[in-house]
Amino acid sequence: MLTNYQQRKQEVLNEYENFQETIHDFVKIITDAGLPDPIPQFKTSFEDATRRADNIRADRFRLMIAGEAKSGKSTFINAYLGIELMPMDVKQCTSSIVEIKYGEQFKLVATHADGKKITVMGETDIRTYLQTNAALDDNNRDIPVPTINHDLLVRYGRKAKGEVVNIPKYEIDSFLAAPEIMAANIHNINNYNEKICKYIEKNKISWKSIVVKIEMFFPFEDEALKGIEIIDSPGVCARGGVAEITAGYIDNADAIIFLKPISGQALESSQFNEFMKNASVERNKNALFLVLTRATNVTPADLKRLEDEACKQFKQLNRQNIIIVDSKSEIYVNQFAQVEDVQLRIRELNSVGSLDEFVKGVWFDAMGDKSTFIEGLKQKSNFSKIDEALSVFGRKAHYIAMASLLEVIAKVYSRIIGDLDNHMERFSEKAADPTELAKKIGEIKQELEIINNKMYRGVDEIVSRYSGDDSDIKKNAESATDDFKKKADAIKPNASGAFEELEQQSIRKIDEYKEFQKNIQQAVVKECDAALIAISNESTIPYTSLEPDFSEDTFKDIVNSLKSKAHETYSYTEGWGTFKETKSRSEYSRDKHFKIVKDSIFRRLDTIKNDLIKNLVEFAGEISKQYMSKLQENASAKKKELDAIYEAKLNAEQIEEVIDNISTFKSHCVDLKREADKLIGGINKYVQ
Repeated sequence: MLTNYQQRKQEVLNEYENFQETIHDFVKIITDAGLPDPIPQFKTSFEDATRRADNIRADRFRLMIAGEAKSGKSTFINAYLGIELMPMDVKQCTSSIVEIKYGEQFKLVATHADGKKITVMGETDIRTYLQTNAALDDNNRDIPVPTINHDLLVRYGRKAKGEVVNIPKYEIDSFLAAPEIMAANIHNINNYNEKICKYIEKNKISWKSIVVKIEMFFPFEDEALKGIEIIDSPGVCARGGVAEITAGYIDNADAIIFLKPISGQALESSQFNEFMKNASVERNKNALFLVLTRATNVTPADLKRLEDEACKQFKQLNRQNIIIVDSKSEIYVNQFAQVEDVQLRIRELNSVGSLDEFVKGVWFDAMGDKSTFIEGLKQKSNFSKIDEALSVFGRKAHYIAMASLLEVIAKVYSRIIGDLDNHMERFSEKAADPTELAKKIGEIKQELEIINNKMYRGVDEIVSRYSGDDSDIKKNAESATDDFKKKADAIKPNASGAFEELEQQSIRKIDEYKEFQKNIQQAVVKECDAALIAISNESTIPYTSLEPDFSEDTFKDIVNSLKSKAHETYSYTEGWGTFKETKSRSEYSRDKHFKIVKDSIFRRLDTIKNDLIKNLVEFAGEISKQYMSKLQENASAKKKELDAIYEAKLNAEQIEEVIDNISTFKSHCVDLKREADKLIGGINKYVQ
């Protein structure tokens, strides 16, 4: 399971271990030559690499499972895990979030609406609990119970002072009139609203016992599964909308699988299309997979036709993100792999009516050979495509993290190689003519002063470009806000999904602001680097020796240091929760309600825009100070290194030995950098 990822992950971590050993050797080589400890100059990069390696080593892969009613989520999860963990009763339908993760013992922890937690141990008791507490009552399967629980019973229950929930009538009426609730009546039952009201009335006394989350811990033997968390969500309603609690899980998912049966209904899926329009899904669209299930119910010829049709119909997804599988076939793979006498087991299942017909055909084609039989079932299940897709595309963020670690390592190697070249040149000059060396050191120190002076002027010019009224910061922020207002004004209040469209546009704009902020932060440093490179090219000092050592944490630290002066620019992510509240229904007209919501968002975005401009201008000033400070530190360290070489009491033979040691170590670093670059290229190519 996910073996490609695990292999790459181990390769990257091995490279990091080599990096640590190399740094240890680097320190020894340098200090043995009588030079100052180089660690302080690399401190930020070393800490950055360690942090990234720790994150990669302990990564968690969050896989979200969503789907239409009766799409076979439990069967799919069991097939994917290779164990029958979730109850697969055809009537089973969880009404709460279920988190499945690794644990040393098989146990279940249920969280109720009032915050109370219950722990259940042992397979039998857990299955009983799930059947009793996590399944919808047969009488309520045609109403949107999860949405009623979350939006009304739990929401008002937590506000209630007593035991009984008091939900205002206008809230219930508004809830019933909401487009997504009306559209959830997919069976067109006449007493739909009446059933909802009866459910509310019956459960408003026992709202505390509503299970809002279930955590299942299982001691998986497969090492790859130990790092995976599966989220089974009930939040997809008939129109494809998601409850707010589900949206939060989607935001943090590494991959999302939307299940839809390929047989028994039309391939067209309004639910999936609506699901894709959700703002939370929009953020993770590249890691979204449409998995069409129950492939064995369709002939091979029809499967090919349906696959082509699905790719045409769901154009918003890449072809490799649309996968046809059969969960039952994969479950049979897992079952029969543990059986010695396959034919006997087939007869036993057939005698009690538990054997699917397609299994008989696969067994007949295998002519009694177990391995051929298992391989035939695997071909029908097609679960290898799931593993492949998740390993590559679902793990994309994780691959990017691995490439980022390797880039930090490669950058340090480049700097070390540059420093070693510099040291060899100076030691060679000392061996040839100490007097000339002293003269050369004086010239280099003078060059360092010139670089500092030129950089001060250059950095001042850079900051001024980001601070003026006509700066890119202000112009781009104003343009982004105006663009949002135009798009929001174009939305018709009475159109289907108007509020959802406004929400989606708002989140897109906020994400755009965040991306703009990140780009500006990096752009300031890049401009400073470009100025330093230009100045360094005029001297004998390599740019890599003077380049300030920054990391992502450097940016975060600077942003945090500005909190006392301005609003924190990251705070608007949290503020989005207030936008979620705009979905609350009221007695006002839809037009007025929409205008109030839109105007409120306009005001908030204007505030965000103004804070963004102010923060980025201050950031540009602060990062310039940090840049110059680190540049001066590196220049000072370089002067100490030069003095150390000049003052070293070494004879010609000793100097030759130092140069040989440095040269050998440099070759080793060149090889390591080449290997790191090769891995970076392989990872980038793998996830393209």
